Amino acid sequence: MAVSERAGWSWRPSGVALLLIGSAPILVFLLAPTLIVTPMALTKGDIIQFPPVWISVHAFADYLSDPEWMADTLVSLKIAMLATCVACAVGTSTALALFHLRGPVRAAVSSFVMLPMMAPVIVLALGDYLALSRVGLVGSWPMIALAHSLLGAPYVVLSVQTSLSGLNQALVRSARSLGAGDLAVLRHVYWPAIRPGLLAGAVFAFYGSFDEVILSLFLQGPGVVTLPVQMFTSIQYELTPKIAAVSSLLVFLAAAVLIGQALLARAGRRAVTIVGART
Repeated sequence: MAVSERAGWSWRPSGVALLLIGSAPILVFLLAPTLIVTPMALTKGDIIQFPPVWISVHAFADYLSDPEWMADTLVSLKIAMLATCVACAVGTSTALALFHLRGPVRAAVSSFVMLPMMAPVIVLALGDYLALSRVGLVGSWPMIALAHSLLGAPYVVLSVQTSLSGLNQALVRSARSLGAGDLAVLRHVYWPAIRPGLLAGAVFAFYGSFDEVILSLFLQGPGVVTLPVQMFTSIQYELTPKIAAVSSLLVFLAAAVLIGQALLARAGRRAVTIVGART
């Protein structure tokens, strides 16, 4: 709002106000499904409906007491944990290597590393299925985890690169000149700087794997069905409140991930500031 000296009081929206006005309908459209899912999970009925028949937690109890759904949840957790470990190892190693590269080589390697984020997931899923089916590994949860780690590694690379952006390479050279080996340099120089970025990347890799549907749908097998695939299958045959209950839990997990990522990013900025001050 601005004051016009000639015409008296007049209202002129600022750029921020215009941005808020323009983005409000989009935010409402994006958040509406989330705001609807949780009330549907609290219905007393046996089918998904909106508005729900308030209020009961039997959908959550049905999910927790269903052996099949709990087994699928455990499979998703195993896959997500292994995928996160592999993505962190590969992503951190790649980020450290890129830290010492310069020029066109670094740009080319960075573009190659980011390919899984740009390629359609269904293309990756089809390629993984054709490759693994030739060696009889379709339906193996470790193979699904490795496929998921391909999607999570770029997030780790980006997060660790951001943490490394404030690290002075003179620290590395100084440590080596004083006789520090590779492990000592990694522990005392790199690790304090990359720790927040690595943890943030791990959070995104874990949730991305836990929530992945397309790769899991292509690579699933008997006894190896992830929770998102089970939800996708159930939507086609039975619209029970159990699906809404699991969806609500995933929404809360996503919110926790975002909050954790924000806290880790804040800690990362503090670590970079401290390391930069020491230099």
